[in-house]
Amino acid sequence: MKKYLLLCVEIEETVARIYRQLAKSKNLPGELKVILQNLADDEDDHASQLRFALRFTAGTSFTQKTFDHAPIQTLLDRAKDLLDKTSQQDFDARQAIATGIELEQDFCQAHVGNSLNFKDESLKKMFAAMAQDDRVHSQKLYDAKTRFL
Repeated sequence: MKKYLLLCVEIEETVARIYRQLAKSKNLPGELKVILQNLADDEDDHASQLRFALRFTAGTSFTQKTFDHAPIQTLLDRAKDLLDKTSQQDFDARQAIATGIELEQDFCQAHVGNSLNFKDESLKKMFAAMAQDDRVHSQKLYDAKTRFL
């Protein structure tokens, strides 16, 4: 389980870097850059929460099943590819918002799915709260889409 949570931490940190990289794009409205920076801060907070949870999750007694690392590794690989892409080119507002919406939808599904697999109530609640944050993030991005596009 430790390896699984470490992969989750790496995803959250990678997504934070993606949002920060997007916020550096030259052609974005300043208000959209602020939104992206705030999303990055939230993702860093998720990573911190996961790191804290790692301190209490020795073994697999916290889970109802053994976690399959392949899907989470696939998400991490996608996030890393996207980070490379955002580092190599400036995104316009449409691309930045679409990228954010895609990230939030994918990771919301992962957080919801994970929340169901823990025996430990605090881990269930943590993943459920992160899924709710993802829904809020998606709404912020949809609002930005209406506002800036």
